[in-house]
Amino acid sequence: MEKQTTLVFFVNGQKIQENNADPDETLLQYLRNRLHLTGSKLGCGEGGCGSCTVMVSRYDNITDKIFHLSVNACLAPICSLHGMAVTTVEGIGSTKTRLHPVQQQLANAHGTQCGFCTPGIVMSMYTLLRNNPRPTQKEMESYFDGNLCRCTGYRPILQGFKSFIKDACPMGANCCQNKSVCNEVKNCENGLLNGEVNGTCNDNHLLYDPSQEPIFPPELKLNAHIYNTPLKFCNSQSTWFRPTSLNELLELKKLYPSARLIVGNTELGIEKKFKNAEFPVLICTTHIEAMNEVRLDERGLVIGASVTLSRIQEAMQSAVDSLPEWKTRIFAAFLDMLQWFGSHQIRNVAAIGGNIMTASPISDLIPLLMAAGAELYVMSKDNKPRHVKMDHSFLKGYRKTDLNPEAILISVNVPCSNEQEHFYGYKVANRKDDDISIVSAGLDVQFQKGTDVIENISCAYGGMAETTVMALKTMAALVGR
Repeated sequence: MEKQTTLVFFVNGQKIQENNADPDETLLQYLRNRLHLTGSKLGCGEGGCGSCTVMVSRYDNITDKIFHLSVNACLAPICSLHGMAVTTVEGIGSTKTRLHPVQQQLANAHGTQCGFCTPGIVMSMYTLLRNNPRPTQKEMESYFDGNLCRCTGYRPILQGFKSFIKDACPMGANCCQNKSVCNEVKNCENGLLNGEVNGTCNDNHLLYDPSQEPIFPPELKLNAHIYNTPLKFCNSQSTWFRPTSLNELLELKKLYPSARLIVGNTELGIEKKFKNAEFPVLICTTHIEAMNEVRLDERGLVIGASVTLSRIQEAMQSAVDSLPEWKTRIFAAFLDMLQWFGSHQIRNVAAIGGNIMTASPISDLIPLLMAAGAELYVMSKDNKPRHVKMDHSFLKGYRKTDLNPEAILISVNVPCSNEQEHFYGYKVANRKDDDISIVSAGLDVQFQKGTDVIENISCAYGGMAETTVMALKTMAALVGR
């Protein structure tokens, strides 16, 4: 199939057609330098501060749903946005017309001082409301784990946004904001509550009305094939491919065995910026169906290599909610670890396959996967598909795995636990949220049925050597104890 070479996407409702898209250009560079939308700020440049946060939306014609994600524009490659819609802080409100309720509430509560982080905080809250118009306090706070503010201490920010959450009012379900019609609000200019409503809302709160938000660009919805088009973009240093079939991906990896596979650019983007790394060929795997499925079978959870960490959280939480407790102990440990993995913006785009194949010695997930005995499904063009167990022999050195250059990780099987099995994950870092590990561990122990005698034990540690290591002598000594 002929690959399209014109990049098509929307920014704040405006159609963008770029004939010479640069594989090395990020969304933030494009917004600020080409479109002169300077609301999104360049802070850390590595997805750690959130000042560049924007909302990226896409339409899924299979489920007929629109998905909104908060994304770090400093890492998102411009080439990855084909067929999508981007919303920046300029696209939701204006000082010339009217501020968006999120912006107005932040101003009312004095939630901004220097203002550098404010656009990112606004867009994180805006994205949350687009996905869930009445979030809880916990959901709101978790959405800000990737937005750093050095001035306010967060109290006025959270206070300002409190009117948008469902558990803000002491009246609970009887709060006027939970009613379909609120006459007091309708009679107030710009929806501002002046005085009491039902005797509870007296803090000049603005209400959020999802029906007043801009719609997803109809052109992208009517022409859903745009999103699923194979792509190829080039500059003098690198070439970007986006295949849409597994066979095409296998052909490309055979043709370019040293090509790097990319999903969220959360690792390669940092290597480019801070280590001056060069990647002549990049292959984006976000559109390979087999690498994007998540399914629960009798053995465990099968996760495609391109599945993002946010989707993994959703799938594992669903399994924990629906299956017996003893069967989901491994999933529960993964969920506990994932909430400290990067930030919300990072988890929205980073994939499990990238975390495995990067083979970082301080990976948060590799110790858990090794301790759990996870199994990888691997394919290449000229070899039969094979299953590879993640054990002590999988990692061969610093950032080196047992897979050959042409091999492609298709999926990962994370097993269910049994009744005699207990599983835990641990992470030590400089701070709780949005930080890399100093030391991490995955620990799995299985007892002989009806006893407290150890039948099998796996102990995997990150940050202790040039690779994640397993304490083989300790494990052998503990069996039978």
